[in-house]
Amino acid sequence: MRWLGRLRGGGPALRREVEAALAQARAGRPQAAIAAVSGHFPQALGLLEEMGGPPETAWLQLAARLLFRAGRMREAAAAIEQALGQAEDAASWNLMGRVRVWLQDRSADEALSRAAALDPDHYVRPYRVSRKRFGALADAALARIPGPFQERLGNTMIVVDDLPTLDSVREGEDPDLLGLYEGGTALEHGLPERIVLYQRNHENVSGDLGELAEQVDETMAHEIGHHFGMSEDDLPY
Repeated sequence: MRWLGRLRGGGPALRREVEAALAQARAGRPQAAIAAVSGHFPQALGLLEEMGGPPETAWLQLAARLLFRAGRMREAAAAIEQALGQAEDAASWNLMGRVRVWLQDRSADEALSRAAALDPDHYVRPYRVSRKRFGALADAALARIPGPFQERLGNTMIVVDDLPTLDSVREGEDPDLLGLYEGGTALEHGLPERIVLYQRNHENVSGDLGELAEQVDETMAHEIGHHFGMSEDDLPY
């Protein structure tokens, strides 16, 4: 297919992983499909194309997810649109909505809402807020961090962006990432430190203000844990 380009690479082991991913997609397990080739998205795209055959729905769905993870958003939109033309399902509509958010397409929320209507147990109609309102949620989340930890966050900036950069996605970052900690840990000094919260991705998984606030709280706690060199399981708050 035109949008896959001519990427090549990956040995027999990766080919088997791509075959396993396609089997998962055919079984209706899109998350398991993408997990099967985690970390090898560009190579997996090339191998999927090499496998040939007519672009069945599952093939298109997997291709769209790989394109999304590789940061090729317009091509991902083309693939998932073709898949939806063959068969409608909630996961594909949700992916279409997330891709359209990246493309700044005003119909993004319509697609996300379609997914929520088809499968309300797994998807939500996104709750959108202004940057000022989201910033206030971030400030409130930070204020809930216990005092002894607050005292060691004086040099840490809290930044809100819409989404990760496209370059970072093409380098392997998750386009659905909620937050990012940049810098050293509290045990290191002189390093710039930032906690970045990605507003659109938080909204994509939050159906109302309460859910959005809860998600921001969780992300803030997680990223501050990185500042202190702690894993999520080690957090004392």
